Amino acid sequence: MEPADVPAVAALERQIFGDPWPELAFEREIEEVRSSWPRAAIDPESGDLLAYMVAWFVADEAHLANIAVAPLARRRGLAQRLLDDLVAESDRRGARMVLLEVRRSNHAAQAFYRKNGFYLVGVRHRYYRDNGEDALIMVKPLNESGRLPALEDLS
Repeated sequence: MEPADVPAVAALERQIFGDPWPELAFEREIEEVRSSWPRAAIDPESGDLLAYMVAWFVADEAHLANIAVAPLARRRGLAQRLLDDLVAESDRRGARMVLLEVRRSNHAAQAFYRKNGFYLVGVRHRYYRDNGEDALIMVKPLNESGRLPALEDLS
């Protein structure tokens, strides 16, 4: 993700999420090169933003903070490629797990993450500011030390 991508990223964020990050948040992610890992998928022909992701590396963990695909670009494997890149980079950096929060009501995202080896480990009650919805905490271990006890399926 480059500074020039931020307006399109923020516009897609507003289109998709009920509690969108402001442009300034994405600008700061780009500037924070030590712990933040923002990525954008740009159509090489049109220059349009197709998808983006923000992840953080803290100590020995990776945290998927945000991932989105433009509605017209869905079902092309973009989210999968971004997630695969994150897992590869996490492994390269020696992370023991990738962690994320997902809305309790977002069953499609939960299924996508489960298909990719994530499982439920906790709940953040009333996590989302827009409607007070719970977030499910999911983890994908990258090695044995990244395994956490699974919770019963709460989704």
